Amino acid sequence: MKHFVLGLIFNKSKTRILLVEKNKPEWMAGHWNGIGGKVEDNETPMRAIERECLEEISYSYSFEHVITFVCPGGTAFVFKAICVGDDIKFNQTEDEELRAWLLENLPTEMMTNLRWIIPLSLSSVQFPVIIQQNKLGVYT
Repeated sequence: MKHFVLGLIFNKSKTRILLVEKNKPEWMAGHWNGIGGKVEDNETPMRAIERECLEEISYSYSFEHVITFVCPGGTAFVFKAICVGDDIKFNQTEDEELRAWLLENLPTEMMTNLRWIIPLSLSSVQFPVIIQQNKLGVYT
């Protein structure tokens, strides 16, 4: 079973989010998403998001585990980080564009699940939230 991580980085006032315009995998190409990727063998999800953060933006953040998606094909772990200040610090390290978007003006070419993952990650619920998808595709 495959495991993936997704990192959402917000500024201190929670008005901006750092997104990356993906060019791979092919089904994500041209869409904006958080940072992330696959969890490697013998790697924890927390270590994976820390590694992906350094690889994709050459900057380190302190992440909190907020959501776990358990699906028949694998598990995705969603993490959030809140910056110390209102600037989101990052360095362009890969060939994918990075941009700090205003939450009130998110791109239309964004991964559709972020439309509800972002508000959920900023809510006051007790984290982590666990969401399971059964064989019929229904989330519980």
